[in-house]
Amino acid sequence: MLTEEKEDYLKIIYYHKGKDNYVSNKIIANALNIKPPSVSEMMTRLEKENLVEIKPYKGVKLTAQGMKEVIRLLKRHRLIECFLIESLKYNWEEVHAEAEVLEHKVSDMFIERLDEMLGYPEYCPHGAKIPRGDDIEEFTDSILELDEQQTFTLKQVEDEVALLKYLSEHQVKVSDTLTISRKDDSNKVLYIQKDDVEFVLSYENAGKLYY
Repeated sequence: MLTEEKEDYLKIIYYHKGKDNYVSNKIIANALNIKPPSVSEMMTRLEKENLVEIKPYKGVKLTAQGMKEVIRLLKRHRLIECFLIESLKYNWEEVHAEAEVLEHKVSDMFIERLDEMLGYPEYCPHGAKIPRGDDIEEFTDSILELDEQQTFTLKQVEDEVALLKYLSEHQVKVSDTLTISRKDDSNKVLYIQKDDVEFVLSYENAGKLYY
């Protein structure tokens, strides 16, 4: 059984593209707000457990076993988010922090019964797919890649509270049809149209929305 600390390290590596690429200790340290020597020590421990592969001067990449653990965690996290919204009436900007805590605490039996109770949902409230096998499929096309006047269906939003609150204020949710009305490269913002209402997103935040 992995500790919560080890599980959090594996997820950070995954979220920084560590399934297919090497992630530097510096990136991991910044993401977790800890000192690089602590990261190096943990990476050595994770390598001994065959969870990561270390490449000198490049960083670490998840092994097949490491990915298996990540998939288990993502399934837990996303199902708990579904439960919090559907059964406890949380808002979509509230569920991530709660799920971050609960995903480490509940048993595999609890998760399987929760999955059954929810009717085996395909997506979490933020649009991410809920994995149920040995692999995981994620949306990777951000709306930054779209051109002006292109219309798209919003598939997924990354779990960031401020961004989710902002979208909620503009009545934007997953599965909505939106249009890129204008791209301002000078100020690095997108103007996005929903029905008769236009709102603005920075390029940074637009990179966290997927179609």
